[in-house]
Amino acid sequence: MAAVMTVIKRTLTLSIIRGQDAEGNTVTKSYVYSNVKPNVEPAKLLATGKALGSLFDNEIAGLTVVERAMLIEE
Repeated sequence: MAAVMTVIKRTLTLSIIRGQDAEGNTVTKSYVYSNVKPNVEPAKLLATGKALGSLFDNEIAGLTVVERAMLIEE
């Protein structure tokens, strides 16, 4: 019995550094981009995230990809 997982939805989250709070902790703002094509290569996702991040005045804190997948048995 084999299992097959197919990605059906992806979301790209871009976190931008906004500064520091009173205790010196980094404050970030996240921007979520949904409807990312499920079959996009990781290198292209990274390039896209960096390109979007370059539109902001502050530095990128991180890029996160969340996937929703369908799991079926063959």
